[in-house]
Amino acid sequence: MTSGASQSGWTLDELVDEAKRLLDRFGVEAGDRDGRILSVPDARTVRYYGTHGLVDRPDIVGREARYGRRQALQLAAIKALQSRGLTLKDIQQRLYAKTDEELSAVLQAAAATLKRRPAREAPIVWREIVLEPGLRLQAAVNWTPASRDSLMKRFETALMGLDDTKKKSKSGAS
Repeated sequence: MTSGASQSGWTLDELVDEAKRLLDRFGVEAGDRDGRILSVPDARTVRYYGTHGLVDRPDIVGREARYGRRQALQLAAIKALQSRGLTLKDIQQRLYAKTDEELSAVLQAAAATLKRRPAREAPIVWREIVLEPGLRLQAAVNWTPASRDSLMKRFETALMGLDDTKKKSKSGAS
């Protein structure tokens, strides 16, 4: 146990905090860009992992569940492997019966792999302007035109192209 854990282990919230510290220590950015996978699971997810054998069941002290270093390593390894795109089924197969040392090795390998990847680009945030019914303009929130004059010329050309397409589709339908 780390200095934050009592002799009887961590509570569920403390376990989640410890898993986060492990991920930070190994330099593993867990989670994913679209937010489907949380960087550190909530209590409900930890219980789910326990039900499916991904995380060892806690010790029960009195009436409270207590977790140890092994469960923190398992949680961090799960998140590290998820960040590499593995499914829970694949993760379960990879982590089954791993020792604490092997779980640490999984974290180290994930950290090495993630450090070799190019940095992720931030997702583009779009804004949309309705110019008139049936015509919308989309632009990235941080976009600024290089030249207002050239932008107006390209916009006019694009509108003429739309008009030409409309005329061609009408004549072809007749």
